[in-house]
Amino acid sequence: MQIPTQHLPRLSLNHTLTLIMQNDLFAPTADLPQIASENDTDKTTNLQNPSQAKRKNNPELLRHTLLIAAKDCLLEHGTAQFSMQKVADRAGVSKGGLFHHFKSKDELMAGVVTLFIAQINTAILEQIAQNAQGNPSHFAAFTRAYVQVFCGNAAIGLASDWAGLIRPMNADSTLGAHWQAWLDSKLRQHHATDHDLRLLVVRRAIDGLWLGGAATDDLPSIERYLLEMIDELQAEL
Repeated sequence: MQIPTQHLPRLSLNHTLTLIMQNDLFAPTADLPQIASENDTDKTTNLQNPSQAKRKNNPELLRHTLLIAAKDCLLEHGTAQFSMQKVADRAGVSKGGLFHHFKSKDELMAGVVTLFIAQINTAILEQIAQNAQGNPSHFAAFTRAYVQVFCGNAAIGLASDWAGLIRPMNADSTLGAHWQAWLDSKLRQHHATDHDLRLLVVRRAIDGLWLGGAATDDLPSIERYLLEMIDELQAEL
Protein backbone atom coordinates (compact mmCIF):
# COMPACT_ATOMS: atom_id res chain seq x y z
CA MET A 1 0.00 0.00 0.00
CA GLN A 2 1.68 3.20 -1.13
CA ILE A 3 0.66 6.53 0.34
CA PRO A 4 2.60 9.67 -0.67
CA THR A 5 4.15 11.32 2.35
CA GLN A 6 2.24 14.55 1.89
CA HIS A 7 -0.98 12.65 2.69
CA LEU A 8 0.23 11.56 6.12
CA PRO A 9 -1.04 14.54 8.14
CA ARG A 10 -4.64 13.81 7.11
CA LEU A 11 -4.58 10.70 9.30
CA SER A 12 -4.75 10.88 13.06
CA LEU A 13 -1.32 10.49 14.65
CA ASN A 14 -2.25 7.23 16.37
CA HIS A 15 -3.71 5.83 13.13
CA THR A 16 -0.62 6.87 11.20
CA LEU A 17 1.75 5.26 13.68
CA THR A 18 -0.32 2.08 13.70
CA LEU A 19 -0.14 1.84 9.91
CA ILE A 20 3.60 2.46 9.96
CA MET A 21 4.15 -0.29 12.53
CA GLN A 22 2.11 -2.70 10.41
CA ASN A 23 4.23 -1.87 7.34
CA ASP A 24 1.02 -0.69 5.65
CA LEU A 25 2.18 2.90 5.30
CA PHE A 26 4.71 3.41 2.56
CA ALA A 27 6.04 6.93 2.13
CA PRO A 28 8.87 7.10 -0.41
CA THR A 29 11.16 10.03 0.36
CA ALA A 30 11.40 10.69 -3.37
CA ASP A 31 7.73 11.69 -3.32
CA LEU A 32 8.29 14.48 -0.81
CA PRO A 33 7.41 17.91 -2.19
CA GLN A 34 10.48 20.09 -2.56
CA ILE A 35 9.88 22.74 0.10
CA ALA A 36 12.30 25.65 0.19
CA SER A 37 13.98 26.37 3.50
CA GLU A 38 13.66 29.73 5.18
CA ASN A 39 17.03 30.74 3.78
CA ASP A 40 15.76 30.13 0.26
CA THR A 41 12.51 32.00 0.77
CA ASP A 42 11.91 35.68 0.19
CA LYS A 43 10.34 36.80 3.47
CA THR A 44 8.71 39.74 1.73
CA THR A 45 6.41 37.50 -0.30
CA ASN A 46 2.71 37.52 0.55
CA LEU A 47 -0.31 35.45 -0.33
CA GLN A 48 -0.38 36.98 -3.78
CA ASN A 49 2.79 35.04 -4.57
CA PRO A 50 1.85 32.31 -7.11
CA SER A 51 3.59 29.57 -5.10
CA GLN A 52 1.74 30.59 -1.94
CA ALA A 53 -1.55 30.75 -3.82
CA LYS A 54 -0.92 27.22 -5.09
CA ARG A 55 -0.14 26.08 -1.57
CA LYS A 56 -3.28 27.75 -0.22
CA ASN A 57 -5.39 25.85 -2.75
CA ASN A 58 -3.71 22.55 -1.86
CA PRO A 59 -4.39 21.80 1.85
CA GLU A 60 -2.22 18.68 1.80
CA LEU A 61 0.76 20.59 0.47
CA LEU A 62 0.15 23.33 3.03
CA ARG A 63 0.07 20.83 5.89
CA HIS A 64 3.31 19.32 4.66
CA THR A 65 4.84 22.80 4.43
CA LEU A 66 3.78 23.44 8.02
CA LEU A 67 5.41 20.21 9.17
CA ILE A 68 8.68 21.10 7.43
CA ALA A 69 8.57 24.57 9.02
CA ALA A 70 7.89 22.96 12.41
CA LYS A 71 10.81 20.59 11.91
CA ASP A 72 13.11 23.52 11.17
CA CYS A 73 11.86 25.34 14.28
CA LEU A 74 12.42 22.27 16.44
CA LEU A 75 15.98 21.97 15.17
CA GLU A 76 16.68 25.66 15.74
CA HIS A 77 14.87 26.32 19.00
CA GLY A 78 14.30 22.93 20.65
CA THR A 79 11.08 22.00 22.42
CA ALA A 80 11.37 24.67 25.14
CA GLN A 81 11.41 27.61 22.73
CA PHE A 82 9.18 26.02 20.10
CA SER A 83 5.98 27.98 19.46
CA MET A 84 3.08 28.05 17.05
CA GLN A 85 3.87 31.68 16.22
CA LYS A 86 7.43 30.83 15.16
CA VAL A 87 6.18 28.04 12.93
CA ALA A 88 3.52 30.26 11.39
CA ASP A 89 6.08 32.98 10.70
CA ARG A 90 8.51 30.54 9.13
CA ALA A 91 5.82 28.96 6.96
CA GLY A 92 4.40 32.34 5.92
CA VAL A 93 0.89 31.68 7.24
CA SER A 94 -1.25 33.23 9.94
CA LYS A 95 -1.27 31.71 13.41
CA GLY A 96 -4.98 31.03 12.96
CA GLY A 97 -4.27 29.20 9.72
CA LEU A 98 -1.74 27.01 11.52
CA PHE A 99 -4.24 26.19 14.28
CA HIS A 100 -6.72 25.16 11.57
CA HIS A 101 -4.42 22.23 10.75
CA PHE A 102 -2.81 21.52 14.14
CA LYS A 103 -4.70 22.18 17.36
CA SER A 104 -1.67 22.52 19.62
CA LYS A 105 2.09 22.68 19.52
CA ASP A 106 2.24 19.17 21.00
CA GLU A 107 0.17 17.84 18.10
CA LEU A 108 2.39 19.68 15.63
CA MET A 109 5.64 18.37 17.15
CA ALA A 110 4.21 14.84 17.18
CA GLY A 111 3.30 15.28 13.52
CA VAL A 112 6.92 16.12 12.69
CA VAL A 113 8.19 12.99 14.45
CA THR A 114 5.50 10.87 12.77
CA LEU A 115 6.58 12.16 9.37
CA PHE A 116 10.20 11.34 10.20
CA ILE A 117 9.28 7.82 11.34
CA ALA A 118 7.24 7.22 8.18
CA GLN A 119 10.21 8.13 6.02
CA ILE A 120 12.64 6.00 8.03
CA ASN A 121 10.17 3.11 7.94
CA THR A 122 9.87 3.30 4.17
CA ALA A 123 13.61 3.61 3.60
CA ILE A 124 14.26 0.54 5.76
CA LEU A 125 11.52 -1.50 4.05
CA GLU A 126 12.99 -0.65 0.66
CA GLN A 127 16.52 -1.50 1.85
CA ILE A 128 15.38 -4.83 3.29
CA ALA A 129 13.76 -5.74 -0.02
CA GLN A 130 16.91 -4.78 -1.91
CA ASN A 131 19.17 -6.76 0.43
CA ALA A 132 16.95 -9.84 0.22
CA GLN A 133 17.86 -10.25 -3.44
CA GLY A 134 21.43 -11.17 -2.51
CA ASN A 135 20.94 -12.59 0.98
CA PRO A 136 18.26 -15.31 0.93
CA SER A 137 18.85 -16.19 4.61
CA HIS A 138 17.58 -12.74 5.69
CA PHE A 139 19.90 -12.86 8.71
CA ALA A 140 19.93 -9.47 10.45
CA ALA A 141 17.47 -8.14 7.88
CA PHE A 142 16.33 -5.21 9.97
CA THR A 143 19.68 -4.42 11.60
CA ARG A 144 21.55 -4.44 8.29
CA ALA A 145 19.00 -2.06 6.76
CA TYR A 146 19.05 0.10 9.92
CA VAL A 147 22.80 0.59 9.48
CA GLN A 148 22.54 1.24 5.76
CA VAL A 149 19.74 3.78 6.02
CA PHE A 150 21.18 5.76 8.91
CA CYS A 151 24.71 5.79 7.48
CA GLY A 152 24.02 5.89 3.75
CA ASN A 153 20.66 7.55 3.10
CA ALA A 154 21.40 11.23 2.53
CA ALA A 155 17.72 12.19 2.50
CA ILE A 156 16.74 10.84 5.92
CA GLY A 157 19.83 9.36 7.60
CA LEU A 158 22.51 10.77 9.88
CA ALA A 159 23.82 13.11 7.19
CA SER A 160 20.42 14.79 6.84
CA ASP A 161 19.00 17.57 8.99
CA TRP A 162 16.25 15.16 10.11
CA ALA A 163 18.86 13.50 12.33
CA GLY A 164 18.76 16.60 14.53
CA LEU A 165 15.34 15.49 15.79
CA ILE A 166 17.14 13.25 18.27
CA ARG A 167 17.50 16.28 20.57
CA PRO A 168 13.79 17.19 20.85
CA MET A 169 12.91 13.48 20.95
CA ASN A 170 15.19 13.08 23.96
CA ALA A 171 13.90 16.25 25.57
CA ASP A 172 10.22 15.33 25.25
CA SER A 173 9.22 11.92 26.56
CA THR A 174 6.08 11.80 24.40
CA LEU A 175 8.05 12.38 21.20
CA GLY A 176 10.61 9.81 22.26
CA ALA A 177 7.83 7.33 23.01
CA HIS A 178 6.62 7.54 19.40
CA TRP A 179 10.06 6.52 18.16
CA GLN A 180 10.47 3.75 20.73
CA ALA A 181 7.04 2.30 19.93
CA TRP A 182 7.97 2.10 16.24
CA LEU A 183 11.37 0.54 16.96
CA ASP A 184 9.87 -2.03 19.34
CA SER A 185 7.29 -3.00 16.72
CA LYS A 186 10.02 -3.50 14.08
CA LEU A 187 12.07 -5.69 16.40
CA ARG A 188 9.03 -7.83 17.15
CA GLN A 189 8.33 -8.21 13.44
CA HIS A 190 11.94 -9.17 12.74
CA HIS A 191 12.58 -11.23 15.86
CA ALA A 192 13.36 -14.36 13.86
CA THR A 193 16.22 -12.67 11.99
CA ASP A 194 17.40 -10.00 14.44
CA HIS A 195 17.10 -11.46 17.96
CA ASP A 196 20.87 -12.08 18.35
CA LEU A 197 22.13 -9.86 21.18
CA ARG A 198 25.22 -9.01 19.16
CA LEU A 199 22.96 -7.32 16.63
CA LEU A 200 21.64 -5.17 19.46
CA VAL A 201 25.22 -3.93 19.92
CA VAL A 202 25.33 -2.97 16.24
CA ARG A 203 22.08 -1.05 16.48
CA ARG A 204 23.24 0.64 19.67
CA ALA A 205 26.33 1.80 17.79
CA ILE A 206 24.07 3.60 15.31
CA ASP A 207 21.99 5.06 18.13
CA GLY A 208 25.16 6.32 19.79
CA LEU A 209 26.28 8.01 16.60
CA TRP A 210 22.84 9.55 16.27
CA LEU A 211 22.87 10.88 19.81
CA GLY A 212 26.47 12.06 19.85
CA GLY A 213 26.77 13.17 16.25
CA ALA A 214 29.13 11.81 13.63
CA ALA A 215 31.14 13.51 10.94
CA THR A 216 29.48 12.97 7.58
CA ASP A 217 32.80 11.96 6.03
CA ASP A 218 33.13 9.13 8.57
CA LEU A 219 29.75 7.54 7.84
CA PRO A 220 30.81 5.39 4.84
CA SER A 221 33.67 3.84 6.84
CA ILE A 222 31.45 3.27 9.85
CA GLU A 223 28.81 1.65 7.65
CA ARG A 224 31.36 -0.71 6.09
CA TYR A 225 32.74 -1.65 9.51
CA LEU A 226 29.33 -2.44 11.00
CA LEU A 227 28.19 -4.38 7.94
CA GLU A 228 31.40 -6.43 8.11
CA MET A 229 30.55 -7.24 11.72
CA ILE A 230 27.13 -8.48 10.61
CA ASP A 231 28.70 -10.56 7.84
CA GLU A 232 31.08 -12.15 10.35
CA LEU A 233 28.17 -13.03 12.63
CA GLN A 234 26.31 -14.54 9.70
CA ALA A 235 29.35 -16.60 8.72
CA GLU A 236 29.30 -18.19 12.20
CA LEU A 237 25.82 -19.60 11.67
